[in-house]
Amino acid sequence: MQINLQERLQSLKLLASLAAFLKNPGSLDSVLAVSASLKDSPLAEQMTRHLLDNPDFAQLVKNGWRPQSIDLSALQTLPAGTLGRCYADQLISQGITPDSLIDPSPINDERDYITHRLRETHDITHVLTGFGIDGDSELGLQGFNLAQNRSPLAVMLIFGGMLTALQNDEPLAPMLRALAKGFQMGLDAELVISRKLEEGWDRPLNEWRSELRLPEAIPS
Repeated sequence: MQINLQERLQSLKLLASLAAFLKNPGSLDSVLAVSASLKDSPLAEQMTRHLLDNPDFAQLVKNGWRPQSIDLSALQTLPAGTLGRCYADQLISQGITPDSLIDPSPINDERDYITHRLRETHDITHVLTGFGIDGDSELGLQGFNLAQNRSPLAVMLIFGGMLTALQNDEPLAPMLRALAKGFQMGLDAELVISRKLEEGWDRPLNEWRSELRLPEAIPS
């Protein structure tokens, strides 16, 4: 009975956060609320098992590897076409600071590590995959995240994006094409979050894409 009650409370928490997200799908706070509601769910446990099956990622977790703090001004001095330069240019153009991307909570276990790693690599993955920040491209990135990470958050965001499009009577074809492209890219690529991306800011973006088996051309 206690287990069933816990499961019901988890479901209610998820539904409440999803409802808030649907009211304001562009809000980072609503996305983080959905993510928090999923953290201790059986779906999150499945994602954890899936990611730890990757030897490279499992080694990162075992070693407790963490990236150095990010200095966007320093990254902007890197040559054009490097991962760090492209990342810095993207964040600055959006008015985003690295501090807003870092989860301040401590890392106590494997799930915490995964939560941090997914959040801090989100915008790096935008750069690597070539998906922009418009609605269709964001859906494509979530398709990529679903295929790569078995992310329940990606499922919720895809659902929310599609439902919002239906409610607003928006065309579905561009979103579905982006979703399909992102999902296939995720299946074909190496596991992005298993790499120490922040230690390779000075490497050319296309070199990273080649190593990760990502297409050089930006998705359209």
